[in-house]
Amino acid sequence: MENDQAPLNPGTMEASQRSLKRRGRRISPLWSIGFFVVLSGLYFFRTDATYAITVWPAWLGASVGISLGLLSREKWFHAVLPWILFVFLFVDEAKSYPRMMLPEPPHDLRVVSLNCAGGTYSAAEEVKAQNPDIVLFQESCGKDDLAKLAKSFFGAEGSHLFGPDASIIARGSLIGVATPKGTNEYVAAEWTDVKGRKLNVVSLRLLPPVMRVDLYDMSAWKDFADNRAMRRTQVKRIADELERLNFFPHLIGGDFNTPPDHDVLDPLTKGFTDTFAKTGVGYGATCVNPYPCLVRIDHIYCSTKVTATRSRVIATQNSDHRMLVSDFMRSP
Repeated sequence: MENDQAPLNPGTMEASQRSLKRRGRRISPLWSIGFFVVLSGLYFFRTDATYAITVWPAWLGASVGISLGLLSREKWFHAVLPWILFVFLFVDEAKSYPRMMLPEPPHDLRVVSLNCAGGTYSAAEEVKAQNPDIVLFQESCGKDDLAKLAKSFFGAEGSHLFGPDASIIARGSLIGVATPKGTNEYVAAEWTDVKGRKLNVVSLRLLPPVMRVDLYDMSAWKDFADNRAMRRTQVKRIADELERLNFFPHLIGGDFNTPPDHDVLDPLTKGFTDTFAKTGVGYGATCVNPYPCLVRIDHIYCSTKVTATRSRVIATQNSDHRMLVSDFMRSP
């Protein structure tokens, strides 16, 4: 009996095998979409338990998710599309890079924050080129060097407030607040500019961060969680102390050693504007300088007493942090 089936063409068989191999290398777009759902939840509902993930910039996770979407090939657009929303919601640079195309707005107050890498005088000197009005130092230089910097920056109009870790120099008068004995993570002062206008200013350096990347070890997750919880307690204590002192800040800046984190920082900064998130241009990470500079841990927050107009991060030569420069307009 004759076989009714047509013989297979060897070329067709080879093409079919290549197609099967290509399909075998594809992944489902659900991997990217599922990762989007999980990561969005982690960044939206930040917790101590997941701080080992959310301490890192959101664009890192977005890069992984977009890559998974592109690898799916089939329906890759549907897999990548949700990440556009993720980037808009959680990545500062999605807004700060487009702002670079806008003209620089006017300002009548410039504030700079810089961690001086263990009191490195040459690091502090780098701020002078920005022509600041107020400088918030962390890991500050010693008292004599701070006085020298104030004179170098502002001449006879300069003043300084020394703290064991955080300090302030400014153009105008600084009247320090008598913080509780043993306080070393912040200083607070009433600043009066040369025109007689006043602002309450805080410079601070919070609890150092956890430096671990071995997330396969559960002890790393616990270290990150404990670190965030301790920082929350520290921030609440500082806020309570300032309230007892009847001191209500208009500018709070420094080395927070954490990315913007409302759950942790709200006791101090609720109702304030994160100047880089609102007005930043370009790349916003401040640590570690020069690279890999991944995390935005240096911040300046302002109350409605002033209006932030533009912020930027500038690489330094002598510090392991980049400096944050924020401009403002003040009320008449």
